[in-house]
Amino acid sequence: MTPAAFTHFVFVDFENVPSVDLGLVAGKAVHVTLLIGKKQTKLELSLVQQIHRLAERVELVEVGASGHNALDMTLAYYLGQAVQRDPRAQFSIVSRDKDFEPMIGHLSSLGIRVARSDTFAAAFQSAPKKPAAAAKPAAPAKKPPEDRLAKLIVSFKGRPQHCPKKRTTLLHHIATFYGNKLSDSGIEEIVAKLIARGVISIGDKGKVTYR
Repeated sequence: MTPAAFTHFVFVDFENVPSVDLGLVAGKAVHVTLLIGKKQTKLELSLVQQIHRLAERVELVEVGASGHNALDMTLAYYLGQAVQRDPRAQFSIVSRDKDFEPMIGHLSSLGIRVARSDTFAAAFQSAPKKPAAAAKPAAPAKKPPEDRLAKLIVSFKGRPQHCPKKRTTLLHHIATFYGNKLSDSGIEEIVAKLIARGVISIGDKGKVTYR
């Protein structure tokens, strides 16, 4: 499997978490980097067999230095290399050391999916979530229909000489005023509201009178 085919990169502080079951990565697009401490000179036979069987998915890194955080710093280096190669992948740190949290917080703020797990198995139980994008500004709320009706009534009062004199022209005027988005029944509903509010009255011959 080529490096580009991996979608999840796991970095194990083997000195801190020496219990690893590589069988969990079989058949998955996962690459594991095991960082071995200077004083760890022996590996269990079962683990060695898994490493050989999954050679294309597992990389052993022997940290040839000792001292406080020597392995942590090396892990951070390899993690940074992987992030640079494929920032869209998923990254997991397997360590009980909480000193990684500031680095994880920084990477998360940059949109990198990275998390720390206390055990190897936990790294596969829940994938780090991609940081939520900043919320888009809420779209301006549409004005309720009553606001448009109020404006229609005001327009009648402001220019009475230009108000439709017949029912047919009134219907056309209302349709235009509402951006031609009303159905015929919607237009009739507006007319009914105008009559109910005493704004207009309509005679037998369709003549519109404004009050």
